[in-house]
Amino acid sequence: MLIVDDDRGMRETLRALFSSDGYACELAPDASAALDIMDRLPLDVVVSDVRMEGMNGLELLDRVKRSHPGLPFIVITAAGAPRQAVEAIKRGAFEYVVKPCDGDDLRRIVSAALEERRLLSVDSPRPSQLPAGLAGEHELVGSGPVMRTLQVAIDCVAGSSAPVLITGETGVGKELVARAIHARSLRSHRPFLAINTSAIPEALLEAELFGHARGAFTGAVQARRGLLTEADGGTLLLDEIGDMPAVLQAKVLRVLQFGDVRPVGSDRTQRVDVRVIAATHRDLSALVKEGRFREDLYYRLSVLPVSVPPLRDRRDDIPELAAHFLAGACQRAPRSPVRAIGQDALRMLIESVWPGNVRELASAIERAVVFGTSEVLDEKAFSPVENGAPARSWPFPSNAPWTLRQLSRAYTAWVLTETGGNKERAAEILGIDLSTLYRWLRVQGN
Repeated sequence: MLIVDDDRGMRETLRALFSSDGYACELAPDASAALDIMDRLPLDVVVSDVRMEGMNGLELLDRVKRSHPGLPFIVITAAGAPRQAVEAIKRGAFEYVVKPCDGDDLRRIVSAALEERRLLSVDSPRPSQLPAGLAGEHELVGSGPVMRTLQVAIDCVAGSSAPVLITGETGVGKELVARAIHARSLRSHRPFLAINTSAIPEALLEAELFGHARGAFTGAVQARRGLLTEADGGTLLLDEIGDMPAVLQAKVLRVLQFGDVRPVGSDRTQRVDVRVIAATHRDLSALVKEGRFREDLYYRLSVLPVSVPPLRDRRDDIPELAAHFLAGACQRAPRSPVRAIGQDALRMLIESVWPGNVRELASAIERAVVFGTSEVLDEKAFSPVENGAPARSWPFPSNAPWTLRQLSRAYTAWVLTETGGNKERAAEILGIDLSTLYRWLRVQGN
């Protein structure tokens, strides 16, 4: 445990309290000393006062959440300062206590923080254990006013088990928001599963969601549980719900109404307790008017709506996002000489349009690091981003004419390269559904 307080008497009192419970306590008189200790020692929990000389406790909290996002941070606020407590929770504090501290209350809060940390470490892989390319991607980065408003909305809906509808443009991080809601809910110790409903053929999607009985169809050699059953007690994200076939919309509605799940080919219904979070970049209300989405399902899903803002509406977060993605990209490309982004280049990133939002920014920085030849990235490293489309050569060589299949395959591959592998963005550019793009890639063997 790290105890941070500029009052020596308070530090010693807290150390005596927790040392008697078997905790190894480190003491810091200010935020600077606390950060030094964090660099040297592995910690399980931080207890910090808010009012301190120099960097205050809330600023320390911001620093800790950027460098150690999973480390529980408990704030001690002054009596009669409710704004400090509210601000601390918004910024990611696990809990707060008000001076004068009650020892039993503080013990209970610390114990709860450590138990949550333990459960998360059991149910989820640590960042260092994630597959290559995933470390650090499951974080909501940004501390600007727009992101703080979003964080408050996440905290609010996390306290309920009602369905959530997350809306936002492609690439804004809707799945990250869904994961954050789950992580802050009472279901955090149970499974979080996600499925992209537009990426799976209709014939297979029902079996993926509801499971199937043995012999239900060709190839069903044994019974299989669906995602709704596997997520029992936890959360299921239905991504791109706007593309879900109408037949399945009716069956999902029944799950939301009654919790009933019937596997394909089975005459038995089982009851599940699953919180459904749906996400889409489409305007569901418009789809309802067009008769392409069930009105009753729309109202069932949109009990708790959460809108994720595009990157152009939160430009003040771009420096923090850029630093986050740069660190991850450098870790994945250890031979790259790149270590920083120049001020002119950063200014260009802040002023760029980013139609692909956060995902496009991450891809741009990844490419710049991989192909970078100097320690500091300059504007040239991102010039394709500024112009809106990379100025690379047309993919078709001069030995034309090609067959239509050859042209389609080459152009699809080129668009995927230009979008940094972003299949949703590529499908939009090609003017096809995401499921069609996945089918093309399977046929092509990609």
